[in-house]
Amino acid sequence: MKINTIHKSFLQVKMKSLTKAIICGTIMLGMVSCEDDLMLEPENNITQNSFYTTELQIQQALSGVYSAMVNASSRGGYDVNFYLLASEVRSNNFNAISQNGNRDYYAINRFQDTSSTDEMEILWEDAYQQISYANQLLSRIDAVPFADPATREQYRSEARFLRSYAYFELMRSFGKVPLIEKPVSPEEAAKIPRTDLATLYTFITSEIEASVAGLKNVYDAANKGRITKSAAHAMLGRIYLTGSGFPLNNSSYVSKAKDHLSAVIQGEGQFVTFAPNYADLFKSVNDNKYHIFEIQHISGGLSQGSYLPSYVSPNFGTADPYYNPQGSLFSSAELGVSQSLIDTYEPGDLRLPLTIRTSFIATNGQPDQAKFFVKFREKGIVLTNRYDWPINFPIIRYEDVLLMYAEILNSEGSTSMAVGHLNRIRQRAGLAPLSTSISAADFTTALRKERRVEFAGEGVYWHDLVRWNTGVTVINQAAAALNYNYTITTNDYLYQVPLSQIQVAGYDQNP
Repeated sequence: MKINTIHKSFLQVKMKSLTKAIICGTIMLGMVSCEDDLMLEPENNITQNSFYTTELQIQQALSGVYSAMVNASSRGGYDVNFYLLASEVRSNNFNAISQNGNRDYYAINRFQDTSSTDEMEILWEDAYQQISYANQLLSRIDAVPFADPATREQYRSEARFLRSYAYFELMRSFGKVPLIEKPVSPEEAAKIPRTDLATLYTFITSEIEASVAGLKNVYDAANKGRITKSAAHAMLGRIYLTGSGFPLNNSSYVSKAKDHLSAVIQGEGQFVTFAPNYADLFKSVNDNKYHIFEIQHISGGLSQGSYLPSYVSPNFGTADPYYNPQGSLFSSAELGVSQSLIDTYEPGDLRLPLTIRTSFIATNGQPDQAKFFVKFREKGIVLTNRYDWPINFPIIRYEDVLLMYAEILNSEGSTSMAVGHLNRIRQRAGLAPLSTSISAADFTTALRKERRVEFAGEGVYWHDLVRWNTGVTVINQAAAALNYNYTITTNDYLYQVPLSQIQVAGYDQNP
């Protein structure tokens, strides 16, 4: 059973001030596994003094920290917000053709977003909600008796990881953000300034480093989806490699990234698994089998399914083999996969038809040449609504670990060793292996192309462009080729701080 089944009835606080909703951890409410089993106090009576007092309540509260990543009230969840809209749509993997109702995805794709763009408010709010939940748990856990102290350390480690992960995503989106390490009042939070990148990296990495010892390598079936040691090592590898690139350019991080990625690779066959077929990676039956860290989704009207598939697909006709859950959020004329991405696939690449479709039969019986992702859609799935897709979303895949490790080996002059990791992925995709005598420069080109197609639709490519600092060139060339009237600079790598935060806390917009 996925971990998010135990927090279906989590009671959420509704505040008039969005800022208060995100950063005030003092009134976070507890969760129950079934609201019919317990007599609950009225919402305004549930405080930190009447919760966080038993091991079970800490366990339930920890599920709340996880749940912050999941779709709630049709807001999308991290997969839609951080990885689709703020990342994939930002890159030249998508092409917004027409503006319909001033949609955020159009503004993001065309670099027309502002501090008033709603999506940026959601990103900020949801991440700080997760942080506030973690802060509340961490501030209370030591006072709670546990039957086994190792369980306390596990829960503490999971919460520290998830808090640091949320900060990492905030930092990648907004640059400097306020660092809040304990429950604070809204008035106190408004006085906390944005923290510089070096300090944020130190906090994030030290927290996850410290969490490794308390985490497990594997969990039983009832706890699949919890953070493992491999997930912590993989995330540290990603964070350190990100910090070694633009804008921090801390070269000392490369060796640290290598060590953590190596720790994951050494566990292959025991703690992590390389999927034999690409198609196996994106089936709900294989959730928590191949990916190292993933967002948990459940269908069946629990409000914890994904709506990413419906977000990236046009309205299907009745002849389409995929289930059409109450239509989709855009038409084929608004937002679709770019031809640039499609052209990046080599002939015979088995991943292309499993990732992208280039046409469908509309309701009028005529073909529509829409280009859209199908990676997270499944045939034959019966849904209650378009927010109900069951397949988990991968935050870090083992293939990403292999390619990041290969990237580091190549940068160190060990190109022939790096080729082997890349060829495993190419050969699974039905492509010829690269020669071990390839030059370092040619390997870099091949690896960057491989990362683009392997992780298409997963929110990886945009962050690659930023850390390589190739985003300005790539995006400007793509815009010029399509006769779009804009150019970007490195300032456009980050989003503007939401207007609500500027109004309440007075944050500036400096990167």
